[in-house]
Amino acid sequence: MKTAQWRGLVDHILYAVMFRQSLDDAAVDSTARTILSRQGLAAGPEAYSAAADLALASADPLTQSFDTPHSEQDFRAFLGRLRHRLEELRPWPEPSYVRLPIENWQSFAAARPIAQVGQSLMNVQDRLAERFERLPGDPTRSVLILRLESGHTVGLVGSYQPAGPVTLLQRDPGPPQPVIAALLASTAVSDDMVVPLSATEQA
Repeated sequence: MKTAQWRGLVDHILYAVMFRQSLDDAAVDSTARTILSRQGLAAGPEAYSAAADLALASADPLTQSFDTPHSEQDFRAFLGRLRHRLEELRPWPEPSYVRLPIENWQSFAAARPIAQVGQSLMNVQDRLAERFERLPGDPTRSVLILRLESGHTVGLVGSYQPAGPVTLLQRDPGPPQPVIAALLASTAVSDDMVVPLSATEQA
């Protein structure tokens, strides 16, 4: 894991606890269970545990990204206890969605758009804790392919510049409503972020 990656994940944790008055055992347990639920801290326990290991081994300051009331020493101690608590909670639940390689994009040749998601690609990316990849040969579009817990494989397409809503693509035959419901059930994307497209817009 590169430095920028683990620092980003540690910043997620720091932001999640920066408004807590105390980094006590209740904060440790609550944060660990939020990580396991992948709601808010969506990268999952394996990623956050590995990031904590690398952060604690680093001499770089860990609390400089936000104006937090917690000292460097207190936050480092919290990270160590959080990592230990995550280990206690093994076996970790399986993720409710899995990112698929961009090579799978070929299977979306006949996919149809079924909804717009979020206000921007960056917004959706933060909710999913997965980075979109630029399409080879098309620098204007970036995509993310997910296999959901329901078994549906979906594509999300958007653009960094200009920013705009992300489009949800349905790859397989069938009505769009179960696919949209599966996305909402499997991810931190909320119902108010999703605008289904009409049959005419799907064509």
